[in-house]
Amino acid sequence: MIKKLLILFLFLMPFISVAQGNNTSPVLLQMRNGKVYFDNVYALSPAFKKADLYNKAQNWFKGDEKTTTTANEKKGEIIGTYTTRVNIGTTGNYYFVRVVVDIIVYDATYEVKVYDVYEKPIEKGISNEYSKIEYRWWDFRRGHPWSGDDEPLFRGISAAVNGVMDSLGNEMNK
Repeated sequence: MIKKLLILFLFLMPFISVAQGNNTSPVLLQMRNGKVYFDNVYALSPAFKKADLYNKAQNWFKGDEKTTTTANEKKGEIIGTYTTRVNIGTTGNYYFVRVVVDIIVYDATYEVKVYDVYEKPIEKGISNEYSKIEYRWWDFRRGHPWSGDDEPLFRGISAAVNGVMDSLGNEMNK
């Protein structure tokens, strides 16, 4: 059993990036080709058909923090953005984090991809524009954080992506 887990771990290592901050638990962000990139395929009841799942995915994209950019019913694909706020400790600083969410539906399954992760600091003295997260993540996981906000920011990004997957899963399983 341990040998199988080790083989699985070695297989997944190129796709997962880990950084250890001050907290005892590591920060995990999936990566692909040097970019933060999450993806997963979910199996549902065989009773769920592609058209129904497409409508559920469209419904999930409704809301203030979500915007649909592309919808192709024939392909069963909807692409949009999701924006959330990540609070950083007691400093009063926070970040807006924006990601692209790509949902592809099939009969009884759907695939979710989350990529193009951008952060926008809301803090005095910092330019308040969106920037990609990869350079900051690269430095952080090598022990060179840009600021004390890095660890809570990356934990917030990880939690936000998990929240996307969970809330979408709740919608798709209705």
